[in-house]
Formats: sequence, structure tokens, C-alpha cells
Amino acid sequence: MRKTLFLLTLAALCAPCAYAADAAAGLEFYTKEISAFPAETNRETRSAAKALADGLNTWASQNPASPAVKDAMLMQARLYLRAQENGCAAVTLFRLRNLYPQTDMNLLTPLMAEAVQAVQTNRRDQATNLFIATRQDGEQTAAQREAQALYALSKLSGRELYTPGSEAFEAFFVRYPSYEENDKVELWYGDFHRENGNYLAAISQYKKAAELYPNTPYKAASLRLIGDIYADNLKDTASATAAYTRVLREFEGSAETGIVYKHMAILDENNKQYDGALINYDKAIELLGATPTAYEAYRGKADVYAKTKNYEAAYNTLHQTAALFGSDEEKSTASLKEAAKIAKKYLRDQTKYTQSLEKALLAHPSGPNAAQLMFDLGQAYEQAGKNVQAVEMYKKLIINYPTDKLSSRAQGKLNKLTK
Repeated sequence: MRKTLFLLTLAALCAPCAYAADAAAGLEFYTKEISAFPAETNRETRSAAKALADGLNTWASQNPASPAVKDAMLMQARLYLRAQENGCAAVTLFRLRNLYPQTDMNLLTPLMAEAVQAVQTNRRDQATNLFIATRQDGEQTAAQREAQALYALSKLSGRELYTPGSEAFEAFFVRYPSYEENDKVELWYGDFHRENGNYLAAISQYKKAAELYPNTPYKAASLRLIGDIYADNLKDTASATAAYTRVLREFEGSAETGIVYKHMAILDENNKQYDGALINYDKAIELLGATPTAYEAYRGKADVYAKTKNYEAAYNTLHQTAALFGSDEEKSTASLKEAAKIAKKYLRDQTKYTQSLEKALLAHPSGPNAAQLMFDLGQAYEQAGKNVQAVEMYKKLIINYPTDKLSSRAQGKLNKLTK
């Protein structure tokens, strides 16, 4: 009896060691296979590279606590690139970047530069920025770090990216069925479907987040997102209105209410229901105040005034918008430039045109729009017969932006004014 007990205890103690040895042997197998991999690239070597990469993925899933997982994922990404599976490589690199944020970026950046080809062209800069962004400090669980990788993927689209990205989301739910923020990850999965044009799948995913997580705080958000898909992507006004109305009825006072009014206003505006649009924009503005999400409501209200030829109201609303969002150079300047356009084209008021440009330049004298604003102001002064001010403005442009293409044009105008 004692001998049997001793043998069982010994077996129990040795089992982890044997398992670790098996894990190390498994990784060593892949390492040797990669070192002997053919140099040429053809259909056979691409297929073999993908098979090895898939095998490494299985090994990593079987040995999540192994410190060698990082090396395995790095090998996996390289193999996917050899196989010309850029989407799989991109997903692997995003997971690696988040799971092991201390990994040397000199190793990862060149790989991502190739893998990012899987992302839609107009999203590649965004993908790169998401990849290189500094990760959060402090202790995080593996689930939290991997969830952040999925969040980054939810912002991206690409034909090659869609399938491996979807597989990454599904694998996450298998690995972490009890993760405390799975409801949020479900919403991100819906966003990923939507970004990639699978709108019905996105709607199902948003419904899942609301219905399978009874305590989720995102019920209103999921319903609003469903309305957004019907409104923006499927062009189904009736279904969009029904979803938005449910949010207002069932979740009165939620953070989504102001956003819903804004989106209902956009829907009304697109359908040329301008009276309804103005009412809903005002409700959105009342609820959203001067928060960043309110900007579209203010600009939308100005657009409706312009479309109904109430140009004075449009001009005043744009100036109000610029004042509210004065700390945001892009929003403030865009609003004042639009006000200047309305003043010149529709109100035919040169003074208001000039004042709008002056306010924009005064608010952000060194912003990315400064050179253009200086040139436009110089012309405005010139047309108003204020040649002294025009000369000063052209000189300011030439001194501050000597290499800008507008500088040479300003020099030409300056030469004529100072003859």
C-alpha cells in the first residue's frame, strides 16, 4: 500500500515536468522545421509555411502559460508572411504586441509593415498607429491584454483580415468564457463585422451583447448601434427609426439618448425632413452640450439652415460652434472656414467673411491651416482695398512658411502691391 501511494505521489510530482518537457519538445520541433525550411517561395512552400504557422498557433493555445509563447507567436507571424497570409500575420502581431508589450519593437515593426497590406488602403495608417501606440502600464490579465488587441482589430477592415480577425474573436470567447467584460468584446466583434461590410452579422452580434448578458450596461448602446446600421448602411429608415425610438422609450436618460437624437436628426436631414431635423438637433445639443460628440449636431444644425437658405442662422451657428470647440483646432477652424464661405458666397458680406478668417487665425496662429488662412486673409484685405494689411499678412506668410507653396504666390502678390 505504501509503495503504491509512493508511486502515485511520484507520478503526480513528475507529471508537470513531463508536460513541460513535452511542450519544450513540441516547440523545438517547430524550431528545427523552420531552420530547415526551403529558401524559395512557391505554392508548396507557402502551403507548408501556413501549416507550420497553424501548428504553432495550436501549440501556443495548448501552452498558454509557457514563457516561450512569445517566441512561438513571433515565429508564427514570420511563417504567415512567408505563406503570404498577411491577414493572419497582422492578427498574430496585434495579439503578440498586446500580450507581450515589452517585446522589442525593432523585431515587430518590419513585420507589421508587411502584414498591414492586409488592411484596407485608407486604414493602413490607422492600423500602424494602433499597433505602435504605447500600451497601458500596470498589471493586466492576459484576457485584458488580448481584449485590447481585439479592440484595435475592431477599428480595421480588409478582405484578408476579416476571416482571421473573426477567428481571433471566436477563439477569445473559447479561452475566456468568464471574462468580466465579454459583453464589451461582443460589441467590438459587432463593430468588426460592420467595418468589414457584414451588416447582418453585426446586427446579430449587437443583439447578442444585449440579450445574452442580462446585467450589461450596454443594452442601450447595442440597440442604438443596430439603428445606426439600418440608417447608415442598409438605408432602412423605418427599421432605424424603430430602433432609435426604442432607445428613447426604454432607456430614457441614458448616455445614448443625446446620440440617438443626433442620429435621428441626421436621418431626417438625409430624407429632407428639415423641420424634424432641427428639432432633433436641438434636443441632441441640449443633452450633449459641448462634449465632442455634440460637434456633429451643431454642424448638422448649421447645414440644415444653409439647405433651407437661412444663411444668417447658419453663419451664427457656425460661429457658436467654433467658440464652443475653440480648443480643438480642427473643429474650430473648419467651422469658421465654413462660416467664411457662407458669408462670401451667400450673404455676400465681405466684412463677415474677413472676420471669420481673422477669428480662425487668431485662435490657432500656428495650426496646420495657418498658411492658407494667411493667404486668404491677404486676398480679403486686398479686395477690400486694405493694402497695408494685405502687405503685412503676405509678409507674415512668407516669413513663417517660406517653403509652403502659398509663399511663392504671396511673394507675387507682395511684389505687385509694393511696386
